[in-house]
Amino acid sequence: MPGKATSDQILAAAKTELRLAIRRLVAYQNRVYRESGTYPDELGAGINRLEFLLHGIMAGLITPAKAKTEAAKVEAASTKEQIQ
Repeated sequence: MPGKATSDQILAAAKTELRLAIRRLVAYQNRVYRESGTYPDELGAGINRLEFLLHGIMAGLITPAKAKTEAAKVEAASTKEQIQ
């Protein structure tokens, strides 16, 4: 469909954006370390979370919320049919 991004395009864009965000956070962390001599815990946690998210997306472990909702609906319908 013209004008609509494919799943591969969305994943490529997400990968690019997350990598840029990680680079920015690491650069900020390095600057803060140079200025203060310490790493803020929240900043380290943010970097780790972004890395986890990036790897999860690239590995295909994280599905969009809509897909999760649809999967839950199908499972609920299947369970309802089994009960009847």
